[in-house]
Amino acid sequence: MAQDIALRPVVDPVLEDVERTLLEKSADGLFPATLPLPEVPGLGGRTKADIWSALGVSAVCALLPVTILWALIGVWPGLAVGLAAQAGLIWVGVHFGFETFILTVVGAHLLAWLLIVALGCGTDERQRVARLRHGRYYLAEDFGDDSLRELLGHSPPRRMERAQAAVTAVLQSQVDREGLLDDIANDVTLPAQQYEIAQRLAELTRLARKGRTAAGDASGSRVEEVLRVQRQALRLSSSALEERVEALERYAENTRAADAAYREWEAVRELEQLGEDMHELVVNTVRDELAVAEIEGLADRSRLQDLHRMLDEAREAGLLATRFPGEPAERRSGDSSRA
Repeated sequence: MAQDIALRPVVDPVLEDVERTLLEKSADGLFPATLPLPEVPGLGGRTKADIWSALGVSAVCALLPVTILWALIGVWPGLAVGLAAQAGLIWVGVHFGFETFILTVVGAHLLAWLLIVALGCGTDERQRVARLRHGRYYLAEDFGDDSLRELLGHSPPRRMERAQAAVTAVLQSQVDREGLLDDIANDVTLPAQQYEIAQRLAELTRLARKGRTAAGDASGSRVEEVLRVQRQALRLSSSALEERVEALERYAENTRAADAAYREWEAVRELEQLGEDMHELVVNTVRDELAVAEIEGLADRSRLQDLHRMLDEAREAGLLATRFPGEPAERRSGDSSRA
């Protein structure tokens, strides 16, 4: 069984890597694909709070630039510019007097405030991408809640969590990182499978919500008949989707087993590297047949066969889990035989 995880945004794997990374970071600032995109906020997303906070920050920039610029433009550039600006303020105060010093600080304050409001406040790059790619990522809100279990026979967000956990388990496995599952392009196929499952789940959730709302408090034989047919269709589609999720989970379980076998094989290999030194040590220390048998057992490579078997099972489960609907059975069976 896949372990519980917090549902992360499910992003279209076709998007550029930079955009996908921004969107996958967290759900904050993103918009559910099944809801309309909110109107663009005025002033580029800037609020009164931004303006007031910018006033405070710009005041510090104007009077003590060395204390804050490093946090705004980077440590080393900020320290260099801050030290130069601080030295310039002191020079103005010493050579031109206090009044000129105050006027310089006020002018720097206004300039810094304008720059911070214009460049540092409002909609950032992640929010821009979130609007631009709306509908090509899915959030927990797109999958409803447990109240739809009666209609779908499952909890949509929980099912998405299971699929996401299975994909994560495979992609983070040691055997995948080492390229031992080279029969399957996991980095490409699994994100595509995860995104397609999210699309299907979101559509099921939308239809279930719409049907429940349309029925409302209405009753009668005709209403019940229509609801029965619709529930049957939803359950049928839901069952097919469950098979895909379970296939991913089987792939993840086989991958975990292959990981365990691989770690065991690595441990045996490291022990074998002790080789003759370890054998000599034990033979010289305990001269009996039991000790010799234990040391010779370290060279037993039967566990390597277990590793190969585990990897074969993981590959076979992966080929079944990562096939797309509609793929010919002959092709699937051929892939399985090659694995």
